[in-house]
Amino acid sequence: MGAIAGGNVLIKLMIGLLIIACIAPLFIKGPSGEPLMTLEDWKIDVPVQIKDLVGNLASGAKNPLPLEEQQPMQVFKWQDEQGQWHFSNAPPNLEIAEEIEISDVNLMEAYLPPAPPTEAEESTVSGPMSVSPGIPQPEQVQEMMQTIEQFQETVNERKEILDSLSVQ
Repeated sequence: MGAIAGGNVLIKLMIGLLIIACIAPLFIKGPSGEPLMTLEDWKIDVPVQIKDLVGNLASGAKNPLPLEEQQPMQVFKWQDEQGQWHFSNAPPNLEIAEEIEISDVNLMEAYLPPAPPTEAEESTVSGPMSVSPGIPQPEQVQEMMQTIEQFQETVNERKEILDSLSVQ
């Protein structure tokens, strides 16, 4: 029973010291004669949007954003060749996309893939030497190999230095 009482006293002592440590900078004078810390130093700057959101949530409002910010968004929907539905703020083609209005959503910019090459570009690219995008050209492979070799040399040099330091 005495060990439990001693533990409680120790916990109370630690909490008291923690409180004193937090409050002490408010009273200890710094070199300028002012306290080391003020209550303003503890103030957290909260953006206005978050203040509005917290205020609306605390008041029990259904929509957390102010009404002036809630406007319907123009969204396009379309179905691709595989039957998958897509929704975006920018249609790939106005003939296949249907415009709809929605509200209370988060939107992100649509990925617009690069335009397919025209027939003129395809004729110049196609042939026995054509390379798929993403596959490096032979010149790039040689440059990459030189970079890798230089990197490996640097790694080997540093390993030798570390080994020599660990032996001493």
